[in-house]
Amino acid sequence: ALAGQTYDEKAIYVQPANSYTSTYSRADQQLVDELISKLESDNKLSGQLEVAGRNGNISISGRVSDVTMIYRVVEIVKRNSGVKNVDVRQLDT
Repeated sequence: ALAGQTYDEKAIYVQPANSYTSTYSRADQQLVDELISKLESDNKLSGQLEVAGRNGNISISGRVSDVTMIYRVVEIVKRNSGVKNVDVRQLDT
């Protein structure tokens, strides 16, 4: 890290939601991993997200920097053909 570097508020941090990890099927796990890498590689998002999924039903919780990012998260997640529903009720700003 460079000297004087501050926390990058442009960064997005994404992880699997702990509560689901033990009950994931292999397919669920792969889908969640894929969504996490898609979200993390998006340079317009900033915040912290947790992703959970079961049978193509994805729920995302956490915080993003502003409300337009919630729509962006949904858009990115829905691009994946394995996703049936996206629940962002637990996603906040």
